[in-house]
Amino acid sequence: MVFPFKYLSMSIGGNPRRVEFWKLIIEKIKSRLSTWKGKTLFMARRICLIKFVLTALSLFYFSFFKASSFVCNMIRKIQAKFLWGWGFDGRKIAWVAWDKMCSPIEVGGLE
Repeated sequence: MVFPFKYLSMSIGGNPRRVEFWKLIIEKIKSRLSTWKGKTLFMARRICLIKFVLTALSLFYFSFFKASSFVCNMIRKIQAKFLWGWGFDGRKIAWVAWDKMCSPIEVGGLE
């Protein structure tokens, strides 16, 4: 076999400290979100999609490789854009800080 190769849609033998290694994963996360999903889903459904699909997909890859803070921020940015109006033209308004959104429900967040 030639390194790097793919196994379960994950690159084996690559360097996880490079951003190029994570581009496939970031594109996979973006592909889960099509433009029509953001336009037709209510806020609660977008939150559920972020919590159960996008976070689980990220955690699958993070369980094998340690991601840099740059990659984590890129994924967090994709999630925030989807929550506050994926696919809408113009400027999007974030009504609540992302840190507040990620806090537990008991504290007033949405997790």
